[in-house]
Amino acid sequence: MKFWIGAVLRNRFLYAADQVLDEQGLSLRRHIDTLPLPQDHFLYKQLQGGFPKGFLFDCSTLPYEAPGFTLEENWIYTFSLVLIGNMVVHKQLFIEALRVMLQAGFGHPIVPLTLVDIVETPPQSCPIVPCESSDAVTTLELLLKTPVCLFPVSKKEGNGFQSKMNGIPSFCQFMRSLAYRLVTLSILYTSNWGPLDKEQMDRQIDQYLQSSEQALLLRADLRWEKRRNTPKKGANVAYIMGGYTGRLVFGQVPTHYLPLLAFAEALGVGADISYGLGSFLIRKIERRRNRPDRSS
Repeated sequence: MKFWIGAVLRNRFLYAADQVLDEQGLSLRRHIDTLPLPQDHFLYKQLQGGFPKGFLFDCSTLPYEAPGFTLEENWIYTFSLVLIGNMVVHKQLFIEALRVMLQAGFGHPIVPLTLVDIVETPPQSCPIVPCESSDAVTTLELLLKTPVCLFPVSKKEGNGFQSKMNGIPSFCQFMRSLAYRLVTLSILYTSNWGPLDKEQMDRQIDQYLQSSEQALLLRADLRWEKRRNTPKKGANVAYIMGGYTGRLVFGQVPTHYLPLLAFAEALGVGADISYGLGSFLIRKIERRRNRPDRSS
């Protein structure tokens, strides 16, 4: 399969979700694609054309760096399915859709797979609460496991240095993407309807992110990667996805952002998350203290 494996997982799963029905005869796909907001909500018109889904795949453990993806006989592959908020009520439907997807198989020609095991992890909640600004800072490393894109990919690619490098996210931009993603998911998939209007939402997020501007980019070991999704039948052109993989090191990071970053490791960030992109890890870098010279 010469395509991004996350796109294969997503597309095959949605095809299986069409076939899995609840007690009322509604498909899991319909639950996934129904916007869970009333028409008078201030985000309804904005999200009506497309909204973040209540699930995502983390396929960063799959060998995506190869030019193609080959299924090896008698080999065990693992990936994670994350259910967000209220989507957990459909857990059994998701499990059944996974069984249908694997039995149908992947690839050209189609190769059926056997479901070996499902390991369920405890629910995780976001420990974010309004807090007073703190002077405590740390050095933080962000490991971008699968391509992460926080900026729109222009159709017209320039050849100059600026056109290639302007997409490197600052810490403030990274945190802004995380904050808006978390707030939107909270509004969509929890009983917390959030701010009263968009202006209030923007104002609260701006206030929360104010101290993120002090963080400094210390190091960037990045590689821009492009991936193609699996094109629909009859389509000659695949959807091109892009993003950075590698390592970013930021200094002077306020420590009160660490809970959001830790929680967001499971939610991803950036564009094309539903295809398995946008996975990252965080790691605090402790400064080593100079050891005293015992010989003196």
